[in-house]
Amino acid sequence: MKHKLILAFHLIIIMGIFICQVHAQEDEPPPDKLELTLDTFTSGNTVYPWKWHLGDNPEWASPTYDDTVWENIGTLGTLLPQKELSERNWDGIGWFRLHLSVPDQQLWNTPLALNVFYQAGASEIYLDGELLYEFGTVGTRKEEEKAYWERNPQEITFSGKTDHVIAIRYSNFSSYQSLPVLGFWLIIAPLDESIQMRVNLVKNGTTIQMVWTAICVYLMLQHLLQYIFFPRAKENLYFAISTGSIGSFVYLIFQFLLFATSALQLKYLITLLVFVYVLMFVSGLLFLYRLFYPKKPKIYWLLLIGWIFTILIGLFDVNNYTFSFANNTSFQFSTGITVFLLLMGTIFTLLEMARVIFVAIVKKKDGAWIFGLGSLAPFILPIALSIFLTQTGFKMSWQLGILIIVLAPLFSMSVYLARNFSRTRRKLETEELERQLLEVENTRKTEELEEARELQMSMLPQEPPQLPHIDVEFEMRPATEVGGDYYDFNLTEDGKLTIAIGDATGHGMNAGLVVSAVKSLFKTSTPETGNIETLERISQGIKSMNLKRLYMSMTLASFDENELTLTGAGMPPALLYHANENRVEEILLEGMPLGGVIGSERQEESFELQPGDTVLLMSDGLPEMLNTQNEMLDYPKTKELFTEVAGKPPKVIINHLFKAGNEWTGRRPQEDDVTLVVIKVKQPDEDELES
Repeated sequence: MKHKLILAFHLIIIMGIFICQVHAQEDEPPPDKLELTLDTFTSGNTVYPWKWHLGDNPEWASPTYDDTVWENIGTLGTLLPQKELSERNWDGIGWFRLHLSVPDQQLWNTPLALNVFYQAGASEIYLDGELLYEFGTVGTRKEEEKAYWERNPQEITFSGKTDHVIAIRYSNFSSYQSLPVLGFWLIIAPLDESIQMRVNLVKNGTTIQMVWTAICVYLMLQHLLQYIFFPRAKENLYFAISTGSIGSFVYLIFQFLLFATSALQLKYLITLLVFVYVLMFVSGLLFLYRLFYPKKPKIYWLLLIGWIFTILIGLFDVNNYTFSFANNTSFQFSTGITVFLLLMGTIFTLLEMARVIFVAIVKKKDGAWIFGLGSLAPFILPIALSIFLTQTGFKMSWQLGILIIVLAPLFSMSVYLARNFSRTRRKLETEELERQLLEVENTRKTEELEEARELQMSMLPQEPPQLPHIDVEFEMRPATEVGGDYYDFNLTEDGKLTIAIGDATGHGMNAGLVVSAVKSLFKTSTPETGNIETLERISQGIKSMNLKRLYMSMTLASFDENELTLTGAGMPPALLYHANENRVEEILLEGMPLGGVIGSERQEESFELQPGDTVLLMSDGLPEMLNTQNEMLDYPKTKELFTEVAGKPPKVIINHLFKAGNEWTGRRPQEDDVTLVVIKVKQPDEDELES
């Protein structure tokens, strides 16, 4: 048990050097000399009455030198605040003397330990005028000085005479005005105990440092790799930064406590510690926000600004502050505003972290209870371990106990992330399986749609009717899906021609079914049946199929010699070109689409065609084509395009209209079927011209 608290004790001592100096009561003058006995080592209440003087004189090492006019200084050694040195015109070098007596003969010629608990600068140690040690190189100017802090206990032996003088030649140019506390702190103690304390300190400290750092680095690399392979999970990145900064902080703390050999090294280590400390809290807060908030709350930005301000102040802060308490005892704190800002930032950030976790638990967010247990682990585990060890008699090293207690929150967070990663992986596997099944289903549907398209195209007439007095051409260019466009014709033995053009609502299989039914109904209509009766029969057939919201727009065009009869059911207007007038007439026939209200009125008109007249029947695919600017070709433009070539053969007209439509859409894919039917009354000499 004796050495279990050495590490914590050393930490308190070293940090105390930088933040606190305890001054003796002013009404109790220090003793003239240090009396060194066996009781002195066991009591721990030793007062070291040092004297000091600015300047450099080799004669000041002599034990016979009269130093009665020298100034007395602190009781914990020669720890001098920078402010005090500035007020006394410190020029970088001075001497310190300590008178001591060794009345206990058991200590004569017995090796003791000279422990240097702290030193900022360089020093030469003299005992009774003889040089014992050089810690660094003492210089009279900055270029000559080499600062060094000896961390291991050094042997010192007192001869048989009673009175002795330890004189120290000390210089500090390198760290002056860069550290709040200068000077050195020497303690004389039993040699074996000091060596054992140093060995245990290095052994235990190094063990904790390496184990802790290795665990943190492992966690950091594990979650950093998870982030690299899955960048969307930024919580892994924040946790990796947090664990890495915690590991760095612990590593730097032990470097600070165990291995720093100069005050400048301490300064750089403290600067790094402040930076890593801030990074540790900021990344931890980001980690929690990423898990439980869709976006960072405003308080995060306030805390971040505060932490950045703390770092900037820490880089330039050289001010010290003094506070006094009570009437008889005074405490002087030599610290900057940085310590205060770090303390406030720590308190507010910890409170915000606790609030985030608490709110997440109250709102029963997934996995929040893991954070709750992890946060309480440092308070619960000591009690649990104590009960376990007491009941079982199991022995556990205190180092292992500390690691378990302190690392429990980190492991709880890692468990949470591993749990999330596992769930995400299972979800991705499920999504991949669903994607594969969807691909199979899409392949099946594509094949079915292709078969349906082939069936649809097979139902359309392959060749136009051949009549002596009229020329007929039709063409359909389907869109990507099975469309609802349809064209067909019936030709009686006496030469009466009925042409049908239609457009079913929607696309896909249902539209194909409607087209199939319409073809069957149209083809089975008797020649004597009029157009209106034929449309009504088809409408009843579609309605009986009970396909919701599926209708068929249709136009029937009947030719009996030169008489044209048009009957409409919701189709775009027909265009009639009068050759003798060189004029295109737009014929819009009102009527409800087939499959809707049974018995609805339909409009029918008849026209006497002259040689050279041309009729264009079309679905809405051409006029409603969209270009890359989402503009529609529209009906006036379609009429204009037809007018340009209305006097030419039907095939030329169809090619012209399709070419114009392709130029209009550009690279935009065709979104609807385009069907064109052109009927032209032949002129008497037209066959001869074509031949």
